[in-house]
Amino acid sequence: MKVAFPTDDCRSISYGGPGSGKFLVLDFENGGIKNKECRQVNAKHSRERHGHGMHGHGMHEDEDHETDPEHARWHLAVINTLKDVDVILAYHMGRVIVAGLEGLKKKVILGIYFENLNEIINFLNSEEFKELTNSD
Repeated sequence: MKVAFPTDDCRSISYGGPGSGKFLVLDFENGGIKNKECRQVNAKHSRERHGHGMHGHGMHEDEDHETDPEHARWHLAVINTLKDVDVILAYHMGRVIVAGLEGLKKKVILGIYFENLNEIINFLNSEEFKELTNSD
């Protein structure tokens, strides 16, 4: 199973969400990491223009931010970056990109924040993760 999360440093989940422009993709198999790859989104996120401030976790609700044509290109670039991924973990993510990912049969789990890879691996091995992804 391939699991990805937005990251600033290629080690931990970014509090800022996918606007970081990077995703760490983990090939998770038999309770461990078989491979990991830090991927750069091939587009620029216009975060200055949209004023990303402190959000609650979960869905981002700024309508202009979500429907701007420039931002739509960003969404497509993120989706392309994650096209081979099964599960996306994030602290928060906009509803439009969540819908796009889910439309491609990706499982998106929001409200997730861990500071290091060991915490992420522990979560991936947890019963909670298995229940959220319906995996055994």
